Amino acid sequence: MFLNSPEHNFIWQGTDKKILCQLSMLERSMAQSSEDQALLVEESINHAKEAVMLDIKDGNSWYNLGNAYLTSFFASGAWDKARLHHSIKAYQNAEKDETMKLNPDLYYNCATAYKYLENYESAIRGFEAAALKDPALRADIEVQKIINLLDKLENAMKGRLRPKRSASLVSSLNEVNFKLFHKKATISILSGGLNKTVAVVCKVVLWIRHDDDAPLYYLTCDLDQSYFILSVYGLQNEAIKEGDRVVLLEPYYKILDISWKEQ
Repeated sequence: MFLNSPEHNFIWQGTDKKILCQLSMLERSMAQSSEDQALLVEESINHAKEAVMLDIKDGNSWYNLGNAYLTSFFASGAWDKARLHHSIKAYQNAEKDETMKLNPDLYYNCATAYKYLENYESAIRGFEAAALKDPALRADIEVQKIINLLDKLENAMKGRLRPKRSASLVSSLNEVNFKLFHKKATISILSGGLNKTVAVVCKVVLWIRHDDDAPLYYLTCDLDQSYFILSVYGLQNEAIKEGDRVVLLEPYYKILDISWKEQ
């Protein structure tokens, strides 16, 4: 097998799971400073998969595959949630190996994937497990960051505008037209999960700043003057501004209801 990069050339032969995992890790490391980042990360995933196929019960190989998918999520612009789901599945398989349950990074990285999926309860649980196994990881800080974020989202919803102000705010939304095969909808008629063939027209009321780059959170209001939190992946901070009118095509809808230690 031949791996080519602008700075390094490697020739490798054989089918050893440890070597494959090391090669996968090397490719992820090289990707950080390479113009061929996407290619190297995909090669990292492929070699991690090869290692798993050699021994599907080896937790370290699954852990390495989870790391490869997690890296690919960020390398591809932090928008493809399928990569996060693949990552979590690999971490779950890694945890089936009793020897991996001593690895705090497994729990930390899996919690990170859950966080970017906005599955905050599982993320908090994972970060707390990592903190117990290795306080030096400072995973407790990640727990507090999530709690702070949830407080901000809740406060944004509580502080929404009065009815008269809301009516004025959304009055321009009726003017929005789009030549697409989507039915104009409001939040009240959405079902949980992906809502195909519908579009929600909304007004951005507030950009909710928090400690991470993704996702971006906004307090928004639809045609019915219903307020909701919009999360957006793969965009720069300045792409959407307060006061903008936004059309959400086939939105993914879920209700966030989290309780943690009486909070």
